[in-house]
Amino acid sequence: MPDVVAVAEIENRKVLAQLLTHTPLRKMDYAIVHYDSPDRRGIDVALLYRKSVFRLARSVPLPVPGLQTRDILLASLVAPGGDTLHLLVNHHPSKYGGPVSAVRREAAIGRLRAICDSLWDRGGQNMVLCGDFNDTPENALFERLSHPPPERPAFYNHALPLSRRGSGTIRFNGSWEMIDLFFTAPALTEKARMEICRIPFLMVWDNVHPGYKPLRTYSGPRYLGGVSDHCPVLLHLAPGPY
Repeated sequence: MPDVVAVAEIENRKVLAQLLTHTPLRKMDYAIVHYDSPDRRGIDVALLYRKSVFRLARSVPLPVPGLQTRDILLASLVAPGGDTLHLLVNHHPSKYGGPVSAVRREAAIGRLRAICDSLWDRGGQNMVLCGDFNDTPENALFERLSHPPPERPAFYNHALPLSRRGSGTIRFNGSWEMIDLFFTAPALTEKARMEICRIPFLMVWDNVHPGYKPLRTYSGPRYLGGVSDHCPVLLHLAPGPY
């Protein structure tokens, strides 16, 4: 089982508690990290971690100034060897509203960059950035993470090579797009590998654009009974020391 599970679109803590008590996950030792965000629709990000693998040293929701959107969740987890892994869970503003919405995502990236720089200055070199960024990895916006000024960490975009091969996590008008991304700080990049999960029971046949697509929970007001319109992504991270 994954040592850490990041979720980018959850309604509230109760949903996570039910997941850990009313499913086979009750046999595992997952703990919840969750805060209510200022998002107008009540959408939050959250984290599950295995208490037998990590100790939670710190967690904090970090808002994006000026926007009623999901907070960026920072969780600092201590591994058995003593190394600390800093995870930042994101769900950036959507593309609803057209090109003008890019300004909101630029603000979210700017906030994320500032958080990472602050962690770096305090010795936090082991960082993983993950979540729904609502932009594909080729977007020039992400150069703020991958091509920073001198003395700032350059994050590796693990989704970029997958996207260039035509892989994706959502299916829009019959084409796959990659908007669920992983970035790692330099200390972790060589130890990390990203994978997209196409799990049969999470997929359904698309009658409009033939091929399989993720089985979503709702289509407008119509309940479909699925889990998400995104495929889950995995980051395989080699054990420390980091």
